[in-house]
Amino acid sequence: MGTTTAYYLSRHPKFGPHIDIHIVEACEIAAGASGKAGGFMAKNWHRAPTASLAALSFDLHEQLSIEHDGEKRWGYRKVTTLQLDVNRNGRKSKTIPGVAWVDGATHSEEIGTTSSTAQVTPDQFTKAIAELAQEAGVKITIASVDGLEFDETGIRPTTVIATDDSGQQVKLEATDVVFSAGPWTSSLAKKLLGSKAGAALDIEPSPCSTSVIFRPSIPLTPHALFTELHLQSGITTSPEFYPRPDGTLYICGDHSDPLRQRPFTQKATDATPSEFAIKNHTERLELVGSGLKDAEIVKAQACFRPESRRNRPIIGQLTTGGLEGVWIASGHSVWGICNGPGTGKVMAELLLDGEASSVDIRGLKP
Repeated sequence: MGTTTAYYLSRHPKFGPHIDIHIVEACEIAAGASGKAGGFMAKNWHRAPTASLAALSFDLHEQLSIEHDGEKRWGYRKVTTLQLDVNRNGRKSKTIPGVAWVDGATHSEEIGTTSSTAQVTPDQFTKAIAELAQEAGVKITIASVDGLEFDETGIRPTTVIATDDSGQQVKLEATDVVFSAGPWTSSLAKKLLGSKAGAALDIEPSPCSTSVIFRPSIPLTPHALFTELHLQSGITTSPEFYPRPDGTLYICGDHSDPLRQRPFTQKATDATPSEFAIKNHTERLELVGSGLKDAEIVKAQACFRPESRRNRPIIGQLTTGGLEGVWIASGHSVWGICNGPGTGKVMAELLLDGEASSVDIRGLKP
């Protein structure tokens, strides 16, 4: 949300030399879920109050790709999405027309078309948007935020204080501050705002998710797969499979992993993948497609997502204790990449116009 907000601020008609935009990142751009997610996007899978935001964001993803060559730069493409059942308890598998790499399904159903579902490669997307923002004048500082100074009234920020990896203190003048720190939003807001953190305290980290990127020896088609795997052990699990344009296959969603409940890390780069989940993902490849059994592991990774106790993102101004110029854009759960551009655009409107005009976000207000 931070990179898309910066990007759309830098494209806003009111942006100019009199406005400075800073992204302050503790580790590196796309270190957490914004770089390790599946990158799946759906236009019409959402209910109020995020339905209109998701539809806007889906369209903005396509616009960004057209404008900045997203197909080449971050793997944007439209996909067909299938729901598969794979039952290893004696049921006969069926072939799926046009999806030769899948031969283990006992039932399949199309749940998304190329007009309603698409994908990006999150790490590439988030970094590219940050680079595009930088080209427009946005400054990126890699440092951990330590403090926030306010004016004499105590309600409007004036300075963000941070420390970089070398121990050097960094001070950045600020009239407005956006809390968009993923699953760290709550702890950061509590640290900087204390009793005035308000709605930011409703953001909490998800269990730790391990994902694995494989490189199969067979070609893959642009079909995203949501699955129900009924194993001979009696366990039912629901991994998700996302083939990418570079020929790799991203898999996530091992809810049987006992290490999902590990302690929350202080930094995104401290999250390590679970060997248990890696083993499960590897074994379950062959259940979906026999030609995937020799796929090599390209990368295993782990991340926490920002969840919201309200079961919806929180977008808007924090006003607890009379605060002014303090904002939040967080809590998007598994739909962060999907709703990133829409969130960035409405945040830019809120900051520079005083209201969101592209879409109705009243149901997402703090």
